[in-house]
Amino acid sequence: MNRGAAALHRLSIGVIGLLCLVLAAGVILHQLSVHPVEGWVDRIDTGGIRDATAAGWFAAVLVAVALLALYWGWRLIRTTIAPRRPELLVLNGSGPEGTMTVSLKQVASAVEEQLATQTVLRQVRVQAIDDRGEAIIRITVDVAPERSYDEIVGIVTPTIEDLRIALGDSDVHVQVFIHLDALQ
Repeated sequence: MNRGAAALHRLSIGVIGLLCLVLAAGVILHQLSVHPVEGWVDRIDTGGIRDATAAGWFAAVLVAVALLALYWGWRLIRTTIAPRRPELLVLNGSGPEGTMTVSLKQVASAVEEQLATQTVLRQVRVQAIDDRGEAIIRITVDVAPERSYDEIVGIVTPTIEDLRIALGDSDVHVQVFIHLDALQ
């Protein structure tokens, strides 16, 4: 998961929630005629608000805030769209003569074919996904319960190391999920 996008979501929701909570508490305290809050509301200068909204700069500030809110909202929506399939990966080792690109879907298929030859693994599924802007190769293996975790890690580790060498310094992450079936 892309931690930056997740932090952006949590920060946004936290700020909006905090503002709503403060506003709701203020309204409730004003309705209950609690002393300091009631006095604050009575001291609001409605004439000053009217003058500010009539000023020429108010429309520009309002448009700027609206554009900022639209941009922020679009970023939040764009990062929550369902994981996509990454198209091509441009390798960092590409030279000035041209770029070297690799289809991550084909890489995932090759890894799946390689791991499927292991008879110890019941089922192998390898996907190339784009999760919130980060390319991920996700390996999922199902294993019989009588197999040990160390044995499965020993089988999967060479494949992970091969991927790390092949992808070099690219931003592709490799995830491995090992599902040990329940004992019967």
